[in-house]
Amino acid sequence: MCIKCVRHLGYCVKLCAERILDLNVAKMELFYDGEIFIDENQLNLDLTLCGGQSFRWRRDIQQEKQWKGVAYEVFWILTQSSSSVKYKAYPLQTSVPLKICNHKSYFENMLREYLRIDFDLLLHIEQWKAAHQHFTKMDSKLTAVRVLKQEPFENVVSFICSQNNHIGRISSMVRWICTKYGTKIGHFDGADEYTFPTLSQLLLHQNELESTLKEARFGYRAKYISQAVKKIHENGGNNYLNGLKSIPYYEARSELSKISGIGLKCADCICLMSLNHLEAVPIDVHMFKTAKTSYMPHLSTSKTMTTKIYNDIANHYRSIYGPFAGWAQAVLFCFSLQQSKVKVGNKLTKSKVIKANR
Repeated sequence: MCIKCVRHLGYCVKLCAERILDLNVAKMELFYDGEIFIDENQLNLDLTLCGGQSFRWRRDIQQEKQWKGVAYEVFWILTQSSSSVKYKAYPLQTSVPLKICNHKSYFENMLREYLRIDFDLLLHIEQWKAAHQHFTKMDSKLTAVRVLKQEPFENVVSFICSQNNHIGRISSMVRWICTKYGTKIGHFDGADEYTFPTLSQLLLHQNELESTLKEARFGYRAKYISQAVKKIHENGGNNYLNGLKSIPYYEARSELSKISGIGLKCADCICLMSLNHLEAVPIDVHMFKTAKTSYMPHLSTSKTMTTKIYNDIANHYRSIYGPFAGWAQAVLFCFSLQQSKVKVGNKLTKSKVIKANR
């Protein structure tokens, strides 16, 4: 090879390297970052994101105080310090106009809305402490739970998946739905991330949706999800769901209960977490137990929760905690969940000690 060819080859290699660098820079520019200043006693990200409200988030096991997940068709990386939350937002490029994306406040406002940052949690915690002594038993980190403001359709399908289920499996099922039917946002840390499928996307697969979900081991929930998609579409789609935000809470809950697979607790979760009815109080086994031990001792002998008992408990919580009783319930639920984990941990420790002594 002549010297001229060698020089030309060197120039080509350099040019390719510069273009690859430019491409990498372009990729880096696809995220938008910022910081929201809020003390950790007003926001516990772990309990808020991974405590059973949403099933799209995971804590990064390699990075302390970092969470990753999808909300509003954006892949987020959130890093919390004692006084702020730093975020990186990777939006689905086709869903957000570039001019809007370039406004730094766009994603900050989106995250503030999702976490309901403008809600004065400390003020309400003090009011709830005054309303009932149960709140005085909690550490400030356990009370810093925020009720997420989620998208209604995703919330409906997610809580149909939640029936007789635990958070880990629900998260796996929701992730499967997103991977199968959603739109790819990008590839991050070795994994593809997807949006939650829209109603329109699931309608395209309506004929085989139930059978496909059954093959994926969704069980009886497969039928409920398929019927819910059909019912919501017939009722007017997303306009119907969004319309439930502007009607009284009990009417919204009644409407949701007409959809297959949605009972009282599921309807209350949806009302609370995506329809702005913050007086909705979901009662699950944890809250039933809490009611029996700390609020309504006359129910201590009740083993099953009838519809009447469910409504009595929810109304009792509302009578104590007022128009934001649902938010108070979210805090109590996380507190109960943490106590259960501690008890399980103690039992495992005792079991290991007994085995060791043997």
